[in-house]
Amino acid sequence: MLSHVDLSSLFFYVGAKSKLSGSTATAILTTDTDLHNWPKNAAQITANISAMHSRAQTHKSMDERCLVSADSSYSTKSSGALFFAEQVISLTIAIQRLARDAVGKGEVLEASSTRVAIALPWQRKEVLKAALSLAIKHLLLWSQETTNTTVQKKLSAELNTWLNQVQPAGLLPNTLRFALSALDKRYPIDIEHGVLNIGWAAQQKRLDSSFTESTSTIATRLARNKAQTIAILSANGIPTPNTCLVSIWSEALQVAQQLGWPVVVKPNNQDQGVGITPNIRNQVQLEQAFKAAKALSQEVIVEQHIVGKDYRLLVVKGQLLVATERVAGSVIGNGQSTVAQLIELANQDSRRGQDKRSLLMRLILDEEAQSCLAEQNLKVNEIPKAGQSIYLRRTANISTGGTAIDVSAEVHPDNRLIAERAARIIGLDIAGIDLLCPDISQSWRDVGGGIIEVNAQPGFRPHWLSALERDINSEILDTLFQGQSPRIPVAAITGSNGKSTVAKMLHHIWKTSGKTSGVCTTNGVWINNDLIIDRNLSGHPGAKILLRDPVVEAAVIELPRKGLLYFGHPCDQYQVSALLNIQDDHIGVDGINSLEEMANLKASVLHRTQNAIIVNADDALCLNEAQLSEKFISKPELILVSRSASNTAIQQHLHKGNRAAFLAQHKGELWIVFAEGATQTPLMSVNSIPATMKGLWYFNEMNALFSATLAWAQGVEFNYIKVGLASFTNTPLHNIGRYNFIEGYPFKVLLDFAHNADGVKVLCQAIDSLEVTGKKRVLCLQLGNRHRSHLSACAPYLAKTFNHFYLGCDAKLVEKSIDYKGNNPVQNMLTAFSKELEKQSVALSQIQLEPDQSLAIKMAMNDSMDGDILVVLSEPEIFFAVEKELNKHES
Repeated sequence: MLSHVDLSSLFFYVGAKSKLSGSTATAILTTDTDLHNWPKNAAQITANISAMHSRAQTHKSMDERCLVSADSSYSTKSSGALFFAEQVISLTIAIQRLARDAVGKGEVLEASSTRVAIALPWQRKEVLKAALSLAIKHLLLWSQETTNTTVQKKLSAELNTWLNQVQPAGLLPNTLRFALSALDKRYPIDIEHGVLNIGWAAQQKRLDSSFTESTSTIATRLARNKAQTIAILSANGIPTPNTCLVSIWSEALQVAQQLGWPVVVKPNNQDQGVGITPNIRNQVQLEQAFKAAKALSQEVIVEQHIVGKDYRLLVVKGQLLVATERVAGSVIGNGQSTVAQLIELANQDSRRGQDKRSLLMRLILDEEAQSCLAEQNLKVNEIPKAGQSIYLRRTANISTGGTAIDVSAEVHPDNRLIAERAARIIGLDIAGIDLLCPDISQSWRDVGGGIIEVNAQPGFRPHWLSALERDINSEILDTLFQGQSPRIPVAAITGSNGKSTVAKMLHHIWKTSGKTSGVCTTNGVWINNDLIIDRNLSGHPGAKILLRDPVVEAAVIELPRKGLLYFGHPCDQYQVSALLNIQDDHIGVDGINSLEEMANLKASVLHRTQNAIIVNADDALCLNEAQLSEKFISKPELILVSRSASNTAIQQHLHKGNRAAFLAQHKGELWIVFAEGATQTPLMSVNSIPATMKGLWYFNEMNALFSATLAWAQGVEFNYIKVGLASFTNTPLHNIGRYNFIEGYPFKVLLDFAHNADGVKVLCQAIDSLEVTGKKRVLCLQLGNRHRSHLSACAPYLAKTFNHFYLGCDAKLVEKSIDYKGNNPVQNMLTAFSKELEKQSVALSQIQLEPDQSLAIKMAMNDSMDGDILVVLSEPEIFFAVEKELNKHES
């Protein structure tokens, strides 16, 4: 028998991990019992969890199993540890939703006899922690052979107390249901300060309860002034009760006498039936009602009482979506129970609560209920007849204990018309129209009736209760998006080298096409040519900035190793992605100890790509990851790229009729060529791309190939691809910190970010091709900061190319590295670098050490002379800050 479960570890990620779509927490649970035959009462546990989902107001069409990559039916087919893990996930999600957090599905990562690993969605960390603990407690209790009622009551009380504490900071009921419906439709969501964003950037819709970003402020103000609303509707030919606005008792009495009894009294500025007294038939009742309304509002409405049933009609974008008859709070006699007992039985419904956000409100025996009973000649301790309806409220608001019946199919066209016109005239995109009439299936012209209120930000509880088979919120989302995708084109780029350049090239292509493009890289975030933030916000942080901005129509995201490890993915899915290469960089850091492990991490970008993945066919590790189809969430197209058309993988891929891109000779020059099956389409000469410097920066040929292929996969027209690449230059404007020649000096200055052996190798090859009459100087501020092994790997290339060396470092990174231990890690690192160069026959007189990066840059700049070239391997923001200071001083 299972009696104890330990939470061994719990890690939170702001982004998505495993196969989850949003913020993810991974947990490891260990048990004191072998889970092989757990539990004996699986069906009962499943039923209990289903009841918890029902209490959480989850629409019944939603999969209560809450598992990614699981069949849609909620069953007990799983057994043992797997069943336990699945139930923990489902129950934890249900409890989070009860707390009003919009969370999606989870995943079982591992399930053995005494250990399970799971991935859970979360919105608030503390809520997830508590929900997981409560879920385990419930499962332990429910799996016992006999339930201990005392423990059950104590646990229920613990849950309810906790919910009362956390629900107020959760989402409003409508916002929560919109979020869950969006997740169910696989729409991306984002929540900021209680406001729900559905979709991305230019395609997003914002919702706050049933307010949308299109809801008119003026219309909302009109709707909240009930008297003004009635006056406007009446002036436009919509049937309304005769109404008058008063502020003193004598006016109220005079108006009531003029209108004739019965009348209705209500505050002018309240919602949800607060302060309303209907069917007032004499002066005594009127005075009581006036005082109650006056306490809530300076102005009080006295209006004609319309006899009829109470209907709420929901109009969205000018069209009636659903109609509900609201029934006042009441109980039905059974011939055995007293009124008080009937109320107690009704309140046992788990959907009834005291919080205003509860799906149903608890029935209470207050002064109004006692008054209603007296009007029916009943007392609290009397036993009504079986089938007798006993009303406890005069108004039919759900917020005062009422319930609802769906009448959508019964609405007469005339009644539909006045509801739609009322919403249109007031100007609301989503409106709750309150209509009183004897029978909604008959025209108001024949049986009477009228609209008594138009509600901005209407609650949907009447419709959730009455139309159980419909997901009203999902239908509203369909209306709001009108068949348009909630997503913009998103390209994700990962690999070891070239990520920033490929990202900026693709960004430039999208700009050329006329779209507003956003890009985030290790150097900053841009929207078109505007620099939004000038620091490393690659991956999740930068992507969120882009995907929240309504102007962005296409986004390009650089996804580095560290961001994937510590943040997770910024998107549930990418339209296209590229795996550029896997090289020896950051190996041995953050638990990544081999190239294969690095490839697996980077390939997680491919795994959540929807349309197409672009993979380097010249890199065996990349190619291998593209073949692991079981890891993919969907089935994207594979497009291979290579420096050579003769690449074996390319040839085999094309033979199957697939797409590929490569470099090949055409018209006597090297061209980018797109191919599909046997059909080849030469795009452009690489010499026409300024970033390649006619082959000098040959590595940019592959970068251009990748960016062009990504754009091709996204459906960008060929002409825009050509124009984009033909106008992309190695300047700070287009690609800051990547092979930038800095003008304005008598010597050449080249700024780059080469920080590993592969990057240094191609850099040195390029420098060797340049004509330099003076010295070749190099300033190294990045090499070896994390890995001492990079020093020995880079030194041979540097020693062969350069004849003067300035060595600096990033002290913070060096001090964190395990490679440089001792009292002075920075000095240890610089000394190690110098010795590696000396091993390559570099004289000590050619090497200068300066741990301060700013001073190192100044030293190198001051030493350089006419005819020299100074290559600066540095973060661009550090170099440009120093250059600005030098220029200012010179001026």
